[in-house]
Amino acid sequence: MAHNILNIAFVWNQHQPYYHDEQRGLFIMPWVRLHAAKDYYRMAALLEQHPEIKATFSLSPSLLDQLESYVRGQTPDLYLNVMKSARELDEREQSFLLRHYFEIQHERVISKYPFYWQLPERRGFAEPHAQELERARQRYTVQDYLDLQVWFNLVWIDPEIRRQDPFLRRLVRKGRNFSEMEKEEVVKYHFSLMEDVVPVHRRLQKKGQIEIITTAYYHPILPLLIVNYTALRATPGLPLPQRFTFPEDARIQVEMAVEQYRRHFNEEPTGFGRRKWLLVQRRFPCWAISVSAGRLQTRRSWPAHLTWRSTATVTAMCLTLKSSTSLIWFAGRERNYLFVFRDHHLSDRIGFVYQHMGADDAAADLVHRLQVIREKLEGCRGSYLVTIALDGENAWEWYAGEKNDFLHALYRSIADAPYLQTVTVSEYLAENPPKRRITHLTSGSWMDHNLARWIGTEQKNRLWNCLLETRWAVKAWADRNPETHKLKKALGSIYKAEGSDFTWWVDSMPYHLAAPLEVPFRQHLFNAYLAMDSKPPPFLCEPLIKAPPGEAWHKESVADIPVCMVPAWKDM
Repeated sequence: MAHNILNIAFVWNQHQPYYHDEQRGLFIMPWVRLHAAKDYYRMAALLEQHPEIKATFSLSPSLLDQLESYVRGQTPDLYLNVMKSARELDEREQSFLLRHYFEIQHERVISKYPFYWQLPERRGFAEPHAQELERARQRYTVQDYLDLQVWFNLVWIDPEIRRQDPFLRRLVRKGRNFSEMEKEEVVKYHFSLMEDVVPVHRRLQKKGQIEIITTAYYHPILPLLIVNYTALRATPGLPLPQRFTFPEDARIQVEMAVEQYRRHFNEEPTGFGRRKWLLVQRRFPCWAISVSAGRLQTRRSWPAHLTWRSTATVTAMCLTLKSSTSLIWFAGRERNYLFVFRDHHLSDRIGFVYQHMGADDAAADLVHRLQVIREKLEGCRGSYLVTIALDGENAWEWYAGEKNDFLHALYRSIADAPYLQTVTVSEYLAENPPKRRITHLTSGSWMDHNLARWIGTEQKNRLWNCLLETRWAVKAWADRNPETHKLKKALGSIYKAEGSDFTWWVDSMPYHLAAPLEVPFRQHLFNAYLAMDSKPPPFLCEPLIKAPPGEAWHKESVADIPVCMVPAWKDM
């Protein structure tokens, strides 16, 4: 019997919201820099050790934009501002270090390094209040603060890079009593790795080992920009804010992404990640990935006259026994577009399950599941694709060996497995054009099959209403002042505020984690009014989300995030 080869597409999504504070000329969050040092470069470079493995990387334009700003030396971040000489730190800066320089997974990362582990032990591991920080500050010497500065930035460098580099390896062994010169060198490594992010991706794409795709520029939920009442399709009765309907914003965010892609990679994008709308507006050949909860969303979209075949483990689509592919057409108004659907079960095992297993056992489990899928497809004619898609950054610090041990084991196992092969999505499409078509794709997302993670709670809706009020103000101003530089700046601030992370965090995560993302959201809206020489409304000068009972509100200080990014109008 001839055996079917099962094709596997890994799609690693890399993105960050836009953290830039235009008033002070810095990024209020360091996550672009830190994830570049730990993940963005290494996730691609690791493939150079596994030339048999192919993958697809989704690089959001807002991420690339911020990386470029770092590399050009145009913009520091707030966390770098406290990397001055430890002797020169004032009390507020010391408090900032004690609050924020342990922001990495404690048990999996910090606990591996005894001298680093001693530093948060003196402060306490719970989220500290201001009075607790003041008491804790007295327990640290100047050398302790210097060691903390080095350790935080050191552990945010990929562990395999640390093991391979003699200087970084020596610092890990040394453990304490670091020098100011050693601290400066660690920060230089961050910038060197940021500089290499785009070149390593470009090099691998040129070799044909990876494919690079893009997203809408500031990573919004495009259906909610077109009309936010789209959320009712998956969740009837969801309480919604006022009606937001600006399809032109969605279209422009896509067009901006395409233009940036051309600039970085000297060609047209072949794929569009995570957001699956408005492609009918474009004229370039393109496929898109739906990261929606694969099987359920696909079945809701499925034409009644076609057969749906699935099992508990097979979430790739088998159209019919006569089908030649697991991909489909989506029939747009002007042309057809290709969609692949994420296998949410396998993707979520990487994101949330395998962190609790050893690297070899986790890799063996995933390969076994892929082999089971392949076996269940025996007898089905044609070629099939399993798409495993997830964030390429957030899961790894929860793994005992970070990403390297697991991915090395996984890539080796797939390369050695009979009848399994990895492909880029475009490569697969070129050889396996779809034969079936659907004309309707239901709304949904990878989380809970709906859009309720971005809209529908009191505080999420408050952000939407503030966005809408500001968007109306810009539209009214544009009617009087078309085609001006100020209008372009105002709209740019709106597009940044439309990023999906702002509403995602509110009411989805604890207050002390969500509050930092609410501040740049207000800042972007505030900047829209400044661009129009208009007085920002009072609601933008106060936090839009409330601390829960028993939890202190973050104060507007450099030692507490969110910092005072949005000044009162009277102070300007």
